[in-house]
Amino acid sequence: MTKEELLQLTKEILQEADDEDQYVLQLLLSGLKRKQFHEKGSYIGALLHAEGEFKDNHFTIKIPNTPIIQNSLQIVHGGITATLLDSAMGGLVHHVLPPNKTAVTTEIKINYVAPGVGKELTCKTNIIHKGNKTVVTEGKVFRDDGTLIAHSTASFFIINRS
Repeated sequence: MTKEELLQLTKEILQEADDEDQYVLQLLLSGLKRKQFHEKGSYIGALLHAEGEFKDNHFTIKIPNTPIIQNSLQIVHGGITATLLDSAMGGLVHHVLPPNKTAVTTEIKINYVAPGVGKELTCKTNIIHKGNKTVVTEGKVFRDDGTLIAHSTASFFIINRS
């Protein structure tokens, strides 16, 4: 798609857009702008407006709960919760590995225990086991009222960074 075609598509979308459509488009575009000019991370992290912090061998990611991540019931889509968990637990693993190593997810288990509602979600992670070949982590996602919405464990396979 050319830039001209993209501009035309954007104009067509805006002509029919209600307030929520305009808000979602603003979220998408500001996430893309964030990725282009401010971040070295992933597009998904930028589009989710994720804010991460590594402190005391724990990694936390917060994301706003916006229409772009909600299902038709106006609760956070389970796949987004899974992405948040995988990203946060993987981020933790990357912070504790030496610079010449990285890791990939080999297994993830998630228990969803409450609906994802409220203004933001916070995923808190910790390491259960760190070996020479694998790392096992735990992650919990909370609503802004403190309610646990999901609990997860995941395993990561350590590989050489290319």
